[in-house]
Amino acid sequence: MSGARAHSLESALKAMDTMAPGEPYALRREDSKRRLLEDLRRLCDDLKIEPLVIGALAVNHHGYSRFTADVDLLLARKDAEILIRRLRSEPGWKRYHEGFKNTILDVGVDLLVEGERTSPQWEERFPAPTKLRVEPIDPFSVPRLADLLALRVMSGRARDDADVVELLKRHVRRASRLRVEAARRLATVAARDHLEALCRRATEEMRRWR
Repeated sequence: MSGARAHSLESALKAMDTMAPGEPYALRREDSKRRLLEDLRRLCDDLKIEPLVIGALAVNHHGYSRFTADVDLLLARKDAEILIRRLRSEPGWKRYHEGFKNTILDVGVDLLVEGERTSPQWEERFPAPTKLRVEPIDPFSVPRLADLLALRVMSGRARDDADVVELLKRHVRRASRLRVEAARRLATVAARDHLEALCRRATEEMRRWR
C-alpha cells in the first residue's frame, strides 16, 4: 500500500472512532468537524446568517453513519457573499476547493449556494435554505429526510447515490412516501428518473439480504 493510501486509511479509521450515534451529526464533541461547526456557528450568529448542514453529516443524522473529511453548508446567495467576505479576513482560514479550509482544525467547508447548479450532469440547482423543511439541531439544522434525499440525487455522484440507497434501506417503512416527497423537490425528468432507479436498487438490495 502506498504511503498516501495508508495515510488516507489511517485518517478514515481515526475519524470513525470519533463517531457517536445520538450526538449531533453522529459526531463526538471532540471531532474536528463538530468543533469547526461550533466555530462557524459563532461566526454566523455574528453575521446573522443561517446556513444548513447538508452532505454526509446530514446523512449521518438520518441514520447512515459514514466517514467524511469535510463539511457541506447550503447558503442563500446573499448569505454566502457575507460569509465569504468574513472568512477571507478571518485568522486560520484559507480558500480551498469550493469553499474554505480551517488550517487550525485541518477541516474544509464547501459552500453550496442557492441558484448554482448542483452538478455538471444535471440542470438541477440548489434551493434556498428557507425553501427546505428542516430538523433543528445544534449548531446547524439539517434538511428533513425527503429533502436531503433530493439533494443527494441532485449531486450526480456515485457516493451520494449510495447514500440515497442506504438511507432508503434504513427507512424502508417510509420509502414510498419519501420517494414521492423527494421527487417533488426535483425539477427535471432526468433527476426524477434517477431517483426511481435508486429506489429500485434499494428494494433489490433489501430482497437479496432477506
